[in-house]
Formats: sequence, C-alpha cells, structure tokens
Amino acid sequence: MPQTRIVLHPRHPYGIGDFLSSVPDIVLDRPSDDDGVAEALQDGAEVLATYTWREDFLSPSLRWVAGLGAGYEQYPIERLADEGVVLTTAAGIHSAAVAEHAFALLLSLTRRIGESVRHMSEPRWVPLLGEELAGKKMAIIGLGRIGEAIASRARNWEMMVAGSKRNPESYSGCVSDVRGPGDLGALCAWADIVVLTTPANADGTAVIGARELELLGEGWLVNVGRGTLVDPDALLSAVTKGRLKGVALDVTSPEPLPEDSPLWKSPKVVVSAHNAAASPNLAARWGKIFHQNLLAYHGRGSWKNRLTPMP
Repeated sequence: MPQTRIVLHPRHPYGIGDFLSSVPDIVLDRPSDDDGVAEALQDGAEVLATYTWREDFLSPSLRWVAGLGAGYEQYPIERLADEGVVLTTAAGIHSAAVAEHAFALLLSLTRRIGESVRHMSEPRWVPLLGEELAGKKMAIIGLGRIGEAIASRARNWEMMVAGSKRNPESYSGCVSDVRGPGDLGALCAWADIVVLTTPANADGTAVIGARELELLGEGWLVNVGRGTLVDPDALLSAVTKGRLKGVALDVTSPEPLPEDSPLWKSPKVVVSAHNAAASPNLAARWGKIFHQNLLAYHGRGSWKNRLTPMP
C-alpha cells in the first residue's frame, strides 16, 4: 500500500496519536496548533484526523477527513462533497462510555452525590434522602447509537423508556414508544428524566427551552449531546426559580461554562467537562474504523461511516 500523509489535529482523544504512530505505510504530521494543521495540509497532506474544523483546512491536496467524533455539524459537508473530499465519522465508538457517563451524571442527581461532594469540601456530615431509578420514566431525545445504549441500560434498571428520533420509522431497537420531533413536549410532560443525545440543530437553535422545562416540572435533565440543545437562559431560570429537581451537563452553552455562571454553585447542578466519551478503549475502536477506511481510501474495500460525497 502506498504511503499516505496524515495530519493529526492537536486536540484529539487519548491514545489516537499512539495508534496512528503504529500504523505502517503512513507519514504522520502532528502539528501543535490550528495554524500548523493548515500549513501541513497546504503542504500536500491528504488526510486530516480531527473533530474540529477551520476553513483553511480545506486544501487542494485534502482527500479525506477522518472524523474523531460522532458529530459532523462542524464540517462544511456540501463543500467537501463538491471538492470530492470524503468525510467519515467515529459514530458508534463512544456509545458505551457516553451511556455509562450519562448514568453517572443521573445518579449524581437522584442519589444526591453532587450535594454530598460539596459537603465534603466543608467538611460536613449531612445524610441526604435520594431517589431510586427503578420505576422512573426516561425520555431519550435522540435514539441513535448512544441513545440506544442508554435505553438498554435504563430498561435493565427497571425504568420505563420512551424516546424520539428524527425519522421514527427508521428505528429498530429496544424502545417500543418512539416518536418524532413534534412530540417533544408530550415526552417532557410524561418523563421524570429527559436525556439529550441528539445532534445539534444545524442553525444552532435550542431543542429544550422554557416550555419543555416547565413540562418536565419536578424532573431531572441530563445533557450528553450538545450544549446548544438547551436554551441557557431558560435553563438558569428553571434551576434558580423553577421546579426542576436537577440538571447534569457534560456539554454547555457557551462552552466552557463561564466561571461566573451561577450553575457552578447550584446544588441542583452537576457539570463534567465534555468528557463523557473519554475512555482508554476509544483509540482501539476508532482504529478499527480507520483501518477499514484506509483500505477503502486505496480502493481495497468499502468505507465505514462515510458521509460524503453526497448522494
């Protein structure tokens, strides 16, 4: 197989650099910043491994963007297609880690672990009354791979599960009550817990606003999707003035969450730093996709998770 020059963006998941360094028949560039990435691509590199994008990354030599994340809203898909640049994603490799993280965040709310950790810093011994997940109703907004992984775990915890998908007719999984985006309000009104796993809207508009949070009422919200899925003003109001019992955020809007945000100090809130997908197993899973696609790039097989060229 001919040598392939690959640029690895400096912001990448744990283990990806070591994996790519071990792959034969590639020349690996590891720039230290965005400008270095652009320079390497303008200098003739063919492949970019990244989960972020900048306009000057699209060089005449670029032929394949090997996405390191499941999302793709950051990429200029139509322009890449017009230029004949293949875009692949890492969809599927994060499901287990994100599902486990979603439950860790949820349990930190329902069992009030977040509050207990705050008491540790004082220190104060304060017994707290938590709630059980068994019998609770969970609405998963975005029944893709990650949503499905969360749903299967929720069912094992004896929870009632419903969810939404942009095309409910295409769903085949463990959830029997699957609705379209138009039923979001009804799902929020039904649920004790709303978990967000859907991709961001292309225009950046929120999915959860004041109305949805009011319908959720005395419930819990967990966001492991995108920060822009939740209206930040509505969320702050629901936390400080509304009936919402708790909110757990792995993603925020804006991101990072500003230091002066009242959410940091609220006992109703638990925040993690967009690390739900982080796992030492991630590189091996991504590597399997990369190996298959590297062969496809050289005409020796079929692509996996390919989004462009557009049909």
